[in-house]
Amino acid sequence: MTMAVENELPDLTVPSPFLEGDVHSPDLLEAELFGLEETLNILRDEFTSVAPGERTHVARHMRDTRVRIAQIRLRLLHGC
Repeated sequence: MTMAVENELPDLTVPSPFLEGDVHSPDLLEAELFGLEETLNILRDEFTSVAPGERTHVARHMRDTRVRIAQIRLRLLHGC
């Protein structure tokens, strides 16, 4: 088992450092987006290296990360 999976909590979602509805600079959103994209790349690697029973958990975290990435991209497109 890898560190990323060992340290995960069940039903953990990707937290946003910002509250919904808050206005944030595009630079902060782009920085968060970059970090989430890197996290997604790591999770892809994790998915192939974990035991089959752990893949569901990693896949769920990947889905949550993709949702957060999409939310940030929409905010950037619409001017935060």
